[in-house]
Amino acid sequence: MEYEIINTLSSGFTMGNIRVINNKEIEYEKLSIEEEKKLFDNSVIKSLKEIKELNNKDSSIADYLLALEYMISDKTLKNNVYFYIEKGYSAKDSIILSIDKIIKPLLESDSLYLHERVDDLKDVSDRLINNLNENYVSEFTDKYIIFTNMLSPSFLIKNKDNILGVIATNGGYTSHSAILCRSYDIPYVICDIELKDDDFVLIDTRKNRLLVNISKEEIDKYNSKLEKIDSFEKKSIEHNGYLFLANISSNHELKNVIDYGFDGVGLYRTEFIFMNLNRPYTFLEQYSVYSEALEKLKDKFITFRTFDIGDDKNVGYLNNINGKGFNNYINNMEIFESQILAILKANVYNNAKIMFPMIETINEFNYLKDIVIKIANENKYNVPEIGMMLETKKALESIEDFKDVDFISIGTNDLVYELYQIRRDKLSRIDYIDKLIESLKGVVKFAKDNNISLSICGEIAAISNIAIKFYEIGIKNLSVNTSSIKNLNLSYSEFKLKNSN
Repeated sequence: MEYEIINTLSSGFTMGNIRVINNKEIEYEKLSIEEEKKLFDNSVIKSLKEIKELNNKDSSIADYLLALEYMISDKTLKNNVYFYIEKGYSAKDSIILSIDKIIKPLLESDSLYLHERVDDLKDVSDRLINNLNENYVSEFTDKYIIFTNMLSPSFLIKNKDNILGVIATNGGYTSHSAILCRSYDIPYVICDIELKDDDFVLIDTRKNRLLVNISKEEIDKYNSKLEKIDSFEKKSIEHNGYLFLANISSNHELKNVIDYGFDGVGLYRTEFIFMNLNRPYTFLEQYSVYSEALEKLKDKFITFRTFDIGDDKNVGYLNNINGKGFNNYINNMEIFESQILAILKANVYNNAKIMFPMIETINEFNYLKDIVIKIANENKYNVPEIGMMLETKKALESIEDFKDVDFISIGTNDLVYELYQIRRDKLSRIDYIDKLIESLKGVVKFAKDNNISLSICGEIAAISNIAIKFYEIGIKNLSVNTSSIKNLNLSYSEFKLKNSN
């Protein structure tokens, strides 16, 4: 049976048996008030010990683990749990009631940041509840696809080597679990579904497919595809004259960019930095993020897309957000200028590029470009390459106007929707691909005639038969999530083989 993936938090392609994780099902016989308090206290001690062990296992999230430690050690939490125990509740129910008391106002807020911090509090709750049971085992040795209500970062870190993928009913793109899954190359999807232990599931985020208990013939077909992909190492093959570019959303993913041999970052989604707090990042906070990224990738370029807020990505503190596009910058000019200044100041290795999304006209592009140049000149910073995402029908129809852009990245998700009203979760449909290819031939010629670097950005570029079509019309640069490096290797090698005959 096939199900639709509601949201992809980490891309990938995997299959395996389900392991259902439902921490709240742990039961035990209720004890006396003093014994319940002692049970809770022992759980706190065990939980704090585990956090220290997790930090040794993955120090990249030391800040998160420190916050977890503070929450577990918090005297207010202890007092609340004791209060409910004295009212006659078990330690388990007292933990749930105490954490839910904190969570409720967060869920009532309009802030995406506060909503996604609920994951952290549930991590605290689950850890404490699990450790009430001395025999609880939070680690397993076999490889599974995890099915859970919400994935806790702690559980993920401890079991990352045995998790093939994650299916959850709740979760957010900027949550720690999602960031870690992208860093670990573990597919993580949100789906409204019921699964049980040992169900066989296939996750394919490129095609937005989740298949359950499929036939042996279908399994064999996908195994054949996986074998082809897995025949490559997680390292780019030689691809002279072509660029393998990465799409990332945080600095956690930079290690994969380096380790997998990407040529650079074709898309850094800076809007997810803005969605990490319920207020704008300050200039210095942004500068810290951008400078760390550019330092880590000082021998490769990073294309920073200015914040692309609107539609499915929204934050409450921005003014007059109505869809995506140019007006969001005009209505939030101080925040836009602060972002530009932070990128320019961080660009000490001259490996930054700046890209504007949802551009419709050359006047919009030039207006924003002039702001970048003005800020650079006023502060004596170098002016980086400045480009645009081609993702609107209007810009496509007037492509000849954009002779002065330094580079163009074709954003397939929004462009396909504007041209054919096909949502991003249906992009694996093939009926529009030939039409899209035909419409892009003029863009390829325009870019070549004007010496403008051109790339395709989007996960359809990780589907080999589609990627080959892009290669065949002269688009040599593909930008995909880091987990798709093997797909790029397969596409490039099949394209070269096809055209060597």
